[in-house]
Amino acid sequence: MAGTWIEVDLDAVVRNYQEVVKHLRSGARCMAVVKADAYGLGAIEVARALERAGCEAFAVTRVEEGLILREYGIRGIILVLGPTTKQEWPRAIAAQLQLTLSELSWIAELNESYSELGCPMPVQVHLKLETGMGRTGFRFSELEQLAISLTKAPQIDVQGVYTHFARAAQRDQRYTLEQYERFSAATIRLEELGICPTWKHVCNSAAFLDYPQWHHDFVRIGTLLIGHYPGQGFSGRLTLSDPWVARSQIVHLRKVPKGTNVGYQSIYRTKSETQLAVIPVGYADGFGLEPHFTPQGWIDFLKIVIKNLAALIGVFLGQERVELKGRSVRVAGKIGMQLTVLDVGMQDCALGDEVVIPLRRTVANPRISRKYIQGGQILSERILEEGISLVSTEYSVVEEFTGEGCR
Repeated sequence: MAGTWIEVDLDAVVRNYQEVVKHLRSGARCMAVVKADAYGLGAIEVARALERAGCEAFAVTRVEEGLILREYGIRGIILVLGPTTKQEWPRAIAAQLQLTLSELSWIAELNESYSELGCPMPVQVHLKLETGMGRTGFRFSELEQLAISLTKAPQIDVQGVYTHFARAAQRDQRYTLEQYERFSAATIRLEELGICPTWKHVCNSAAFLDYPQWHHDFVRIGTLLIGHYPGQGFSGRLTLSDPWVARSQIVHLRKVPKGTNVGYQSIYRTKSETQLAVIPVGYADGFGLEPHFTPQGWIDFLKIVIKNLAALIGVFLGQERVELKGRSVRVAGKIGMQLTVLDVGMQDCALGDEVVIPLRRTVANPRISRKYIQGGQILSERILEEGISLVSTEYSVVEEFTGEGCR
């Protein structure tokens, strides 16, 4: 994707990890959540940098994410948080991925699949407990049957037990406290039934900050590692570094007179003589896309209403802006699919000049080149071509994984 790229500062990711580690309770470790391509940064290089910094455990959502990490040399614990399928189990087991158990019917099938592979060590799993997220996990009423099923599955080694908080980032703590009480009651019941996992973990980034007494054996940290707080109320609690800068270059520049219409529906009209610059990025690349937020109160609701009412009369509040030579300039009209027009005024600029664009990590097109910087130098670059799988990289040499799994 010529003319647009993302710079990822791996030193910043490591600093964020070290900041988290400084605040861990004694005996707890950080499990780095690198799901969704490490929130858009790039899971391979982020996990490598964190493993070099001493991180021993990683979490992903899907089996294929864990397999990619193993393929590129990550040796630490890799926990798959999401549901898995029978078709995925052989490769996951061979790569020594730790799987989440959240469904009773999987236990006998997973035990059978493992036995068929003839591996010398049991498959390691974590039990997911449903305490109020409403997504996946065992309910308290299922624990007795869960224990019975596990005793009939000798090839399954329960390494961990965990839950996921639904409202940890909200200031009202009552629901989170209720979830933790349910988790505690469930783990006590499991122990009474003879199921004693090695590790417990409940804290996401928000809970890690608010409930240090719940750090247990691991905390699962994703948002903080990429330099974001889980909510405005957490700002300043840690010293975080932003590892992400998205850049694009001016590919077309033209001086236009006052009154020039710009873009689809001509919603923008120049108010004076100016320069219009085109950059090769648009909403197909994630530029201008925002997640849907549910209003968290009347103030949030009124902001949404006012913004939409203003748009009806041609006033666009919160219009995207980019940075050009240290100055903020606005998008002229609508963001296009792959091209966007900027009103740069009469300031001195030229073709090829760089602009910094506010591109959200999780919606950024993965085909935008990632340049990984460490020690002030470009360590590697990830390039994906349109319509083709990974075709060109400058990743450092990968040592073959030499674990004791079946390969």
